[in-house]
Amino acid sequence: MSCALEACSPTRPLPVALWLVVPVLFTAMVLGLLAAACLALGVGDGSQPLSAPVFGAAAAVTAALHSGVSWGRRHRLRRIARYYPALVLAAGIAVCWLSVPNLLAVTIGAPAAVVAVGMCVWERADYQLSADHRA
Repeated sequence: MSCALEACSPTRPLPVALWLVVPVLFTAMVLGLLAAACLALGVGDGSQPLSAPVFGAAAAVTAALHSGVSWGRRHRLRRIARYYPALVLAAGIAVCWLSVPNLLAVTIGAPAAVVAVGMCVWERADYQLSADHRA
């Protein structure tokens, strides 16, 4: 095992483009869920801050999935991509002063959550199929 994070790798290689949108998808989903909770409970000021901890978690998820990406012959891109999670975190720090209205966050976050759950179900179904064939 060349990296401790390989244990977090998906069973099937991720396309590079999908890996690049993981932090955006994660951040949109978290902000949407937070906004939906605020709307349902009637708390908050009507907006969600783009907080650095959310971007930090997105960067951590992106780093954990790095070893599961199908890089192919793009070794130079793979070396550059090692810094992508740090770029995500830096972007989060840069925009932490912004806020998104709750309705907009839910409008963006709900489809992001559907896509994320769909990707997990797709990955899980493929894992189950491959496990069934090995037995």
